[in-house]
Amino acid sequence: MSKRWFRFLCITSCLVLLGGPRLLQAAEAQLKVEPGMAPSELSADIRALLAPTVIRVIENDKPVMEFWLRSDIPFSAAPKDPSKALDALKQPVLFGAVRIPSASRDYRDDELPEGIYTMRFGLQPSDGNHLGSSDFAYFAVLIPAQSDTKPDGVTDYKALTKASSKETSTGHPLILSLRPVTGPVGQTPSLQEPAADHKCVRVSLPGRAGEAKADVVFDLVFSGKAAK
Repeated sequence: MSKRWFRFLCITSCLVLLGGPRLLQAAEAQLKVEPGMAPSELSADIRALLAPTVIRVIENDKPVMEFWLRSDIPFSAAPKDPSKALDALKQPVLFGAVRIPSASRDYRDDELPEGIYTMRFGLQPSDGNHLGSSDFAYFAVLIPAQSDTKPDGVTDYKALTKASSKETSTGHPLILSLRPVTGPVGQTPSLQEPAADHKCVRVSLPGRAGEAKADVVFDLVFSGKAAK
């Protein structure tokens, strides 16, 4: 585990002992960050890569989504600034997992069934069929836990979309939008509303490219829809 995650866990543990987990609030959502192991539905190989901290989004006193992030992620080159951080990730690298407590909708407004999913980095195809559908081409592609058990088991775009769309009624992969941070980073994790009708969790992943180390910061959209 990286020193950064060790310090983060120490802080959250102290907060729990001093009166409960850290609770942040923005608009109608709340963000609760506390120690918590990744779900047992994930394979042991996947769980081993995830930091033992749960980031829980709560609305109306109910969890909407729960995230576990990778404790150390490989990237192609150290990002020079937050606005370019997502360009450092390689498709389809595993960067976390998410629990959907009750049926929801994904960024395409497709049905997102209740369950546990891995999150892998995906890029919108530049084939002309998706122009104007999203502000940015970066996505978290969700794969049901039972279909994604090896960190390196998904190797390219075709395998990524096939694994994600295997059990969907539309035949389209399940996605959440990722947005680069274009202003001051501020605290992470934190709740953000970077665009109209878009609610995000701003996260920071400790990463490495060879001997170089840096944090990959981005906004993970938990509420928002692509343009029609």
